[in-house]
Amino acid sequence: MNSMAGRVILTLLASGVFIVASRPAHPLRAGEALTLKECIDIALRNNPDIGIAEEGLRNAESGLLADYGMLLPNFSISFQSGHAFFGPSSSIQFDTQGRPVQYDGFDYESYSFDMTSYLTLWDGSGNINRIRSSLRSRDAVREDYRYSKDMILAEVIRVYYNLVRNRMLLYVAQESLDQSLRNLERAEILLEVGSATRADVLKARVLHSNNKYNIIQARNAVELSREDLVAVLNMHEERSFAVDTSLVITYVDIDVDREIGFASANRPDLKSREYSIMSAKADIAAARSGYLPRLDAGFNYRWNNREMADNLNFFQNEYSWTIGASLSFNVFDRFATSSSVKSAKANKRIAEYNLEKAKLGAVKEIKSLVFLIKEAREMIAVSEETVEQAMEDFRLAEERYRVGAGTMLETIDAQVALTQAKANVIDAKCNYLIAVADLGRATGRGISHD
Repeated sequence: MNSMAGRVILTLLASGVFIVASRPAHPLRAGEALTLKECIDIALRNNPDIGIAEEGLRNAESGLLADYGMLLPNFSISFQSGHAFFGPSSSIQFDTQGRPVQYDGFDYESYSFDMTSYLTLWDGSGNINRIRSSLRSRDAVREDYRYSKDMILAEVIRVYYNLVRNRMLLYVAQESLDQSLRNLERAEILLEVGSATRADVLKARVLHSNNKYNIIQARNAVELSREDLVAVLNMHEERSFAVDTSLVITYVDIDVDREIGFASANRPDLKSREYSIMSAKADIAAARSGYLPRLDAGFNYRWNNREMADNLNFFQNEYSWTIGASLSFNVFDRFATSSSVKSAKANKRIAEYNLEKAKLGAVKEIKSLVFLIKEAREMIAVSEETVEQAMEDFRLAEERYRVGAGTMLETIDAQVALTQAKANVIDAKCNYLIAVADLGRATGRGISHD
């Protein structure tokens, strides 16, 4: 590469538009590029953690439906048929005239039809409080589901920009390798004509060898980051794809206190823990219902005969029905209720501690991310300015060496400084975008992927 190629790369860095070639993701047309939004959409469809969170939400909703069902009466219908056999009896029976009769045994058909309904009218408000607990548990799981999605989005953005970072660093490493090869060839030519020393050639060869080593590391980093992206997208079938990324940065002023306040009210995992506390309170009330009496009502209709009812009409004769209510009070339940109450209270305290711990972690995380964002923003400005200066310094060092006014060591130092400056631009921009995405997740503002 020549200096013009270097300027092209710098222009790309400044504009923030890159095309990163990589390998498989999902069913794509050959050469089709994936945008960051497309990668996020793919992850939301394919990532197993999202599926686990969705099934957890469905499970919570099923539990809530079961608790609502406890407010309704149950209803069952049964029909039985059989043949009864009785053997000879050794006991003496007496007929209506008082004469002794001894049975030799007999058998008969047996048919029965039952309808039963049962309803708990009041159980010390246990059912109501169990429903309240399930409602809050469902809400907690729903917030966990939201947070899981935000975590996946942030992870996709992280591995996406890591791939961009490593690919661009490979570009820079390749440019440095090409430049060091030109310096080596120039030093060898100058040595032949007596305008350079053997030490200059050795220095150029050492730099060229080091750059080859850097190329190997850079290529491996690209492959590893590509596999990270494939893994988070959960697509291993394809063998080639391209990722079209944009490092367009829009700076916004960030106030730490405002972000912490927003997170306290909106961050999904904190809201989930608040719902868990509400659920635990309802569990305590439900457990205390064991101290109170219970009122139930029931209904039963029964038909029984030794012959099948004509036309299956079980309501013509040979039937009976009952309706009634019962009031019960558990005088001593072997400490089951008091144990349940103590356990529910302990769970409530655990939920409160978990919320406190999560809030402390959220505050620390938000402060750290704000510091990272500010640092990356400052480093972007400094590194972009440094690239311009390093390019000019390298150009002058090459020119001085060409006319014999400089040394190879000066040229090497200038090239290394330029390579590092370009790498710093890439790192700073990727770090900024990753930190911004993490802050959106950490505050509960969400991660935009439009």
